[in-house]
Amino acid sequence: MVDPQVRQQLIAGVEAVKAAATRHDRPAAEAALADLTRSIAAAQAQGRMDPANAGTVLEAADRVADDVRTMDLPAPPPPVTVTVPTPAPQENMDEEQQEQEEDKHKELQDWREELQKRIEEQRKQRLEEREKAGQ
Repeated sequence: MVDPQVRQQLIAGVEAVKAAATRHDRPAAEAALADLTRSIAAAQAQGRMDPANAGTVLEAADRVADDVRTMDLPAPPPPVTVTVPTPAPQENMDEEQQEQEEDKHKELQDWREELQKRIEEQRKQRLEEREKAGQ
């Protein structure tokens, strides 16, 4: 006994396997076989297909799966090339952009010099404090 709706699902599943195998599309054929096997198991679990019919269809699916495994696997996809744009060279900057870059550079340089002065002052202060403490 096979529920008519289940019969239609199984026929569609077999057609999907057949179409993929005809195209020599092993991954698609394997996926269609897996779907077919799940459909059979679900129909049997729901009482919409008796165990004898399910066993017969599963045996046929196993034979087809053996044939599908002999098909060649697809070739790996070609490598992907990623192009990362490079920043525009400074020669291509307009005058305003160049001035902005120079200002940023000068601000950074001034900040570094100020930081170095503060560090030197703190170093001298600590040295003086150590000398006073040692006297």
